[in-house]
Amino acid sequence: MNENAAVAQRDTIELCQKILRISTGIILAAFALIIVVTTISTQEWVLLVGKALYYIIVLDAFVSLGVWYYRTRLEKSMVGEGAG
Repeated sequence: MNENAAVAQRDTIELCQKILRISTGIILAAFALIIVVTTISTQEWVLLVGKALYYIIVLDAFVSLGVWYYRTRLEKSMVGEGAG
């Protein structure tokens, strides 16, 4: 593998790490908002906000899983090409 491709792969891995950190923050913030909103009130809008935040958590979990899988495959290919 040439040096430019290796740099591009490292940059991609760094981007994946940034996406994973942001996704973790979004999930934690959504959990915190669910707790705060359900503590404040039990009105109908809380149900809607809670459902929306729940779906954000679920979708973000799938995004995180996909990014993690892509990053691990990329790292494994870098190790395989470096050993070969």
